[in-house]
Amino acid sequence: LLADGKGNAVYLPERECSVQRRNQKVIEEAPSCLLDENTRKAMGEQAVQLALAVGYESTGTVEFLVGKDLGFYFLEMNTRLQVEHPITEYISDVDLVEHMIKIASGDKLSLKQSDISIHGHA
Repeated sequence: LLADGKGNAVYLPERECSVQRRNQKVIEEAPSCLLDENTRKAMGEQAVQLALAVGYESTGTVEFLVGKDLGFYFLEMNTRLQVEHPITEYISDVDLVEHMIKIASGDKLSLKQSDISIHGHA
């Protein structure tokens, strides 16, 4: 997600990282083949609500566990740009680093949720 600390935030497409070994990601896939559009939207909206509730200002990743029934449960928030961020950039056409720098310099988030869509698969 991206949030500017001024009440503006957007979520970006999820990355699926269920394949792990010793708590290390082995495969990262985006978007997830498991999620339907309703679940994807609900998870994203929850992530945005969390960021807004704490006045978050930067880019970050909110992690959820998802069950077979598509119920999802908050796990943690990583308050940094993750090494896997190019996967999100690739499928969303959003330069996370550019927006992170603009937010850090005090700019208002220039994106709206309607600007974000999924293009392809990585």
